[in-house]
Amino acid sequence: MFNFFDEIKKKFNGQFMTTFNIVNISGKILYAEGHLGLTILSSEMIAFKIKGGRVVIEGKNMILSELTDNTLLIQGDIIKMEQF
Repeated sequence: MFNFFDEIKKKFNGQFMTTFNIVNISGKILYAEGHLGLTILSSEMIAFKIKGGRVVIEGKNMILSELTDNTLLIQGDIIKMEQF
């Protein structure tokens, strides 16, 4: 199976992918790898820690549909993403 992040890592020898990676698909699905734990979980805001900061996702009807030790998958109407 094709793995987007693995292909990018190979192409750039992993030099840009050292802390976290996020893919937003059409504002409906957000996949992140490299999270260090959730800090906020609601249908309008999901926030998680990353190395050196935090990421906040704002939207409507959002659900955390998958969570592992370092990856997460959010579904819903994603409006805004900010890194702090």
